[in-house]
Amino acid sequence: MNTHAPHQEDGPTGHLVVLGSGPQAEWEHAMQRLAATGPLLLIDTEPPTWQRPHLADAQTGNLSDPPQILDTVQRFTRAGSIAGVLTLHPTHARTAALLRRELDLPGQNPATVEATHLRHRTAQVLTAAGVDNSGALHADTYDQALKAAHQLGFPLICKPASPRTRNAARQVRGLPELAEALSAAEAATLPGTGTVIEPLLDGIEATAYTADSPSGPRVLAITHATFDPQAEPSLVPLEVVVDADDVCGPAIEDTASRALAALGHRTGPAQIRMRITSTGPRVISVATHPTDLLLANLIEQVIGIDLITQAGQHARGQTLPATGHENRLGAMAVRYLQHPGTTPQPPPNAASHPHITPYATLQPYPAECRVGPLWRSGHLLVSGTEYHQCTARLRTAAEVLSARLSA
Repeated sequence: MNTHAPHQEDGPTGHLVVLGSGPQAEWEHAMQRLAATGPLLLIDTEPPTWQRPHLADAQTGNLSDPPQILDTVQRFTRAGSIAGVLTLHPTHARTAALLRRELDLPGQNPATVEATHLRHRTAQVLTAAGVDNSGALHADTYDQALKAAHQLGFPLICKPASPRTRNAARQVRGLPELAEALSAAEAATLPGTGTVIEPLLDGIEATAYTADSPSGPRVLAITHATFDPQAEPSLVPLEVVVDADDVCGPAIEDTASRALAALGHRTGPAQIRMRITSTGPRVISVATHPTDLLLANLIEQVIGIDLITQAGQHARGQTLPATGHENRLGAMAVRYLQHPGTTPQPPPNAASHPHITPYATLQPYPAECRVGPLWRSGHLLVSGTEYHQCTARLRTAAEVLSARLSA
């Protein structure tokens, strides 16, 4: 197994256990940053391929079986030391918490992990603290889901309480769709966790990313997502924009801060997904670690703060860098290239000629990856001075790419 320089497998900092990974085009930057904080032990369902140069070691295992993963790590500790555990998938938060507890490693407050792992539990904690949220209701059966639907009214969202896969939420606009949506959610949730029913909120989709500061967590960046109509009734992002001077910042800052305080999150990166409705921001979900790694890269380029390195250092119990060295530079945006079935792919020479326009680049993926009901084959990246310029440039670049593919 390759060892990522300058750290050796028996290095003094010990190994950071990373639970799971994802597509190379979206994850490689994060792996590079994590490897720079110390040696990595990747535990994933498949042996490493593109990840190998960044790893000190790797093991395979069933990430949905916490006792099995604990046994794997305990066997590894007979030959190497463990400094911390990090997952960038919300699905594996409980497994990470088990490893930290059993191996006496630094990490999140277990109560915080539990409260953010289950969507309805997050809503309960936030409601008790007076923080506006989605009001998600738990359902284990169709009768419970039906009762929740009558209480909330249509349209609504049906989603796993603790999703095994991303993009598993579905819109439900009427009673005839409820049973099918519930079945899909049950298939995508971790065993024994059930599903949640929540209202389909109006307003702007936003995610606040926080980082440490001397006074505690504070909002560092905000992203805004629009969803792909090809995926309906599923909710799959199509475009995401991060603007250094986001006009929604003042409205989001207080809600994000109060949500993290209510959930007991005191240190380390976090992200709070919400809708900015006509009555103010309402929290949908909270993750106490980065989960959107491509977006973390965009945030670093726009804001100048590296959330991935912060996450790695926090997992190791190291002192986190202050956020006082920000370098705010305009805005960036991504548009995912995705489709429901067979469709023309980016040109074979796209990787060697990535510039679609002077301000937009194309990143084709070596292999398509599944996102909800769609297949993702790459993404477009653009930069600009602010939100609206970025979205306009994305649309232009998408039109140019479409014309090339149909030529």
